[in-house]
Amino acid sequence: MNKIKIFLCGLGLIAASFFSEAIAGQTFSKDTPLVFQDKNVRVFQDFTNSASYADVLAQQDKFIPADQIKIIRPDASYWIIQDIVNNFDQDKRIQIDSSGWRELSPYVIRNDGEILRLKPAGFEISNFNFYVTGSPSVTAISKFESPFARFLIRKGERVTVLSKAVFHPIFPAKSFSISFIDSDSYSDFRRFGLYMEGALLGTLFALMIFSIFNAVQSSDKVNRYYALWIIIAFFSVASMNVIDGNRLFEFFINIENLKAPWSDTYAYIIFVGFAFAQSISYILFARQYLGIKTYFPKIQFVTNIFIVYALVYCFAALTGGFYGETMAVIGQWVAKTYSVMVGAILLTFFICSYLRYRAGFGFALFFTYAIVPYLIFRLSFLFGIIGMPTPFQYLPDHGLGYFLKNPFTNQAFGVCLEGLIMALAVISRARWLQGELTLSMRAQQDLVENQNKILEETVAARTRELAEQHRELDEAHQFIVSSVDYASRLQRSQLPKPYRIEGRFASLGTIWEPRDTIGGDLWWLSSSQRAGPFMLAVADCTGHGVPGAMLSLLVSNSLERIYSADPNKSPSEALMTLDFLVRNGLNQDTEDSESDDGCDAMIMRIDREQHTIVFAGAKIGAFQLTTRGEVIRHMATRASLGYCQKPDPEDEPNDQRIAYTPGDAFVIVTDGFTDQIGGNPASPSSFGYRRIEQLLSGLANCSAEKITDRMKEEFDLWRGEQKRRDDLTVI
Repeated sequence: MNKIKIFLCGLGLIAASFFSEAIAGQTFSKDTPLVFQDKNVRVFQDFTNSASYADVLAQQDKFIPADQIKIIRPDASYWIIQDIVNNFDQDKRIQIDSSGWRELSPYVIRNDGEILRLKPAGFEISNFNFYVTGSPSVTAISKFESPFARFLIRKGERVTVLSKAVFHPIFPAKSFSISFIDSDSYSDFRRFGLYMEGALLGTLFALMIFSIFNAVQSSDKVNRYYALWIIIAFFSVASMNVIDGNRLFEFFINIENLKAPWSDTYAYIIFVGFAFAQSISYILFARQYLGIKTYFPKIQFVTNIFIVYALVYCFAALTGGFYGETMAVIGQWVAKTYSVMVGAILLTFFICSYLRYRAGFGFALFFTYAIVPYLIFRLSFLFGIIGMPTPFQYLPDHGLGYFLKNPFTNQAFGVCLEGLIMALAVISRARWLQGELTLSMRAQQDLVENQNKILEETVAARTRELAEQHRELDEAHQFIVSSVDYASRLQRSQLPKPYRIEGRFASLGTIWEPRDTIGGDLWWLSSSQRAGPFMLAVADCTGHGVPGAMLSLLVSNSLERIYSADPNKSPSEALMTLDFLVRNGLNQDTEDSESDDGCDAMIMRIDREQHTIVFAGAKIGAFQLTTRGEVIRHMATRASLGYCQKPDPEDEPNDQRIAYTPGDAFVIVTDGFTDQIGGNPASPSSFGYRRIEQLLSGLANCSAEKITDRMKEEFDLWRGEQKRRDDLTVI
């Protein structure tokens, strides 16, 4: 019963089509273009997506003219009726073009009521070419399954084509009039199309090899972004649904029945992904080439917004985000907005490249030329997608004109042409930069040569100046050295003369070594013109070098003055008198004094007949080494002499009476000996008093000369590589 019902509905539909002006039918003759449409179509809207072709044939009264449908919803099905009349004197094979429809299920109803269900077509349906699975020279072509929805229309026959179509939200059809193709004639044109597509893809492949080589050989980011764009462009063109609905890679890979989890085919996902990636990568390349981030930061920000917009748009297109009546309207708005943004950004890049060229960057001119054809083809592609007319629509319906009418082949041609010109732009940029670098290097070389000449002249003049200064400094140095040497002789002349030493000691050993040529240490003996007790003094004046030597002369003269006036003055009284004379001599007894210097000192009154010594010390003590090897340290007070601040009464020197046995030795050292740093290089320390006591304990009954020699050896061994810290005196 169902078959009879369908058959009767089909006859009724055919009969109605003969008498209806709304469906007058498209005459198919030798004057008909290769691709043609029946403009007078009626449409049945199925919002439930559940009606079968039998249900639709039974509801002919619900078909309405196509121009009454204002919004095409991607979640609805549309049944389209078209009539074709074959006025050729031979049978013709007709192929259905599904461009712009996500899914297309065509049916052909013949005059006798026979209904043919054709192969499904559509934008998301991959059309694998089964010819690649066998050789036509061995197997008859009729044995191969056609990748297209096509049917045979006999001469003089009139047929009705009923098609169930589902709208594509991203790449919509321009009208409800489904296009038909003269399949036999088209096969010849298809050869031309394959040549063109192969040439485009081969060109992009060559550019891809070139760009990868440049990117590997150079660290330039422009070459890297260009290589990225060309690689993506190659795969974008290969996966593009070209003039006859085929994708080039489908001649090698059969993915017709491979569906993604969200129902789109992987062929569609790959195409859309690479299409958006191609746009984004081109923007990245153009930004790097023109230095947008550095010279046009606001445009850099705008392009960042566009990239985010494109990613969101791509995600929605791949996940079905524009299905539903409301979302269909939004999807069309998004598509138009995206097209406007692409055109605006390309135009902005054109302006930026011109401005960069005007600013002196010659290589930007090549980009200005290169972007023009890309802008034309890119906008033509986008206008074709959203249904706006393009200049290519007015090209003839044959040869290259028909090839460029298709928005996808148009896009492929534009990408390939842009890739070629941009390759020249990249090369020109490299040559321009190399030329600029050469000019810069020449300028730098000239600058260096000029600088060298100036430097040589400057060095010569400076050398003469330095030679003169060196001569003057050498004369001054010689003068200073001779003066210091003379001062050293004067200072040494102040030390006790032999006639003052003779007959007063069993033996006497001395070490007097200023840290510099002259210093602040001295030792002194009272006059030998009178018999009886005599005085021995040792002093360590503030500082060393010239200041210390000058102060030592004041101390030496003060001691002469003290004991010339009163030869019997006790050591403690003499030290306090020395304190007064130094302070007064340096004018340090006033509040406006400009200095604060003084000395440490000790005085011994030696009575050889009584075998006694009266000792007083201000920070300089004495060691007594008995004949039994015992070391006795005689301590000094904490007073320092001659400074602005007078010593406290409790710190003033006091007399100590010391008895000795003939053969005992007395050793006096300044702090240049005890404070010297040395010992273990890892943890150096000062020589100290305890080490002196240990050294002296083994030198009992030795001569004074031997004791001082031994102490000098130990001092030098202890100091090692350390610098001398102070003047050195040992008596």
